[in-house]
Amino acid sequence: MRETDIREKLIKSIGIKRFNHSIRVVETAMTLSQQHRVSKEKTYKAALLHDCGRLKESYLVLEKLQSYGIILGNQTCHNPNLQHSILGRFIASEEYGIEDVDILLAIRFHTTGRKKMTDIEKIIYLADAIEPERDYEGLAQIRELAMVDLNGALLLSLEQTLDFLKRTDIGIDKNTIEAIEWLKNNN
Repeated sequence: MRETDIREKLIKSIGIKRFNHSIRVVETAMTLSQQHRVSKEKTYKAALLHDCGRLKESYLVLEKLQSYGIILGNQTCHNPNLQHSILGRFIASEEYGIEDVDILLAIRFHTTGRKKMTDIEKIIYLADAIEPERDYEGLAQIRELAMVDLNGALLLSLEQTLDFLKRTDIGIDKNTIEAIEWLKNNN
């Protein structure tokens, strides 16, 4: 699929506001990939498509998940923030022709993290969390750390996310817990 076709299709399916966010994630991810010597090509594709499952018409998310035969667990059933990354992995493969497992996993786990994340997965997770228009307490420290220590930045970001989910009584995906434990044990 040509670059212009991908961009046009994305704008139609996720809307211009979400597409502009994706472009900021691309820019942030490319900086991180260069800094940490991670494949620029894979990083670019994963960053551009990371939100391809966050459809403008939110009712279509559940319909598409069902069409792909995806059964949601308790935590994802009522959480669109988790649903879009699950769906995105399938949309990237089926509708954008992405076959590279590294890219598909980066899209799939950009919202929750997981244990044994690859550097490209870490970069996409972090780029989404620290892109220039994000603004939350502790962000400056994560941005600074991301340039020198992917694992440290990822751990800090995941722990802040976990704290936020607990405070707001939002369900916590087991992958997030496992990612935190894995990073603590291997950092």
